[in-house]
Amino acid sequence: MYCSGCGEGLKGTQYLGVEIEMCLHCGGIWLEDGRLKDLIDCARRGLPPKSVENATRYRPSYSLSEQDQTLIVKCPWCIGVLKPVNYTSSSGVAIYTCINNHGVWVPKDNLERLLLFLQVWDSFLKPARDAYAQLAPLGKQRFLRRYSVS
Repeated sequence: MYCSGCGEGLKGTQYLGVEIEMCLHCGGIWLEDGRLKDLIDCARRGLPPKSVENATRYRPSYSLSEQDQTLIVKCPWCIGVLKPVNYTSSSGVAIYTCINNHGVWVPKDNLERLLLFLQVWDSFLKPARDAYAQLAPLGKQRFLRRYSVS
């Protein structure tokens, strides 16, 4: 198989005990259908310190960058263009999904950022979700006021 990001060959390896396909040239990772869920389940037990160190080097962002939105990535199975998705809509982590459900492609270091985001959500933010639920309608009202037509 060939890398969705750069076209180089993919090498099979394991990450957290899950079989993944990694590009040695650009660092992108191809995960066949269902493997992302397996990685998320394994990451809930803890991430390696090196993964946490890599993931925390970035400034947090809640939306996808312009580069992530315009990058054209193709599925190695069907050669269709993959759709960029902001995982959980607020993580700022781009993953690219095949519209035919062959799998997802994750750019270099985004997998570690995604797993760390989910670990932090489970540990700290999930217990406080009731407070966030009360704040969400206020944020929606502010948004609508800003973009309402007078």
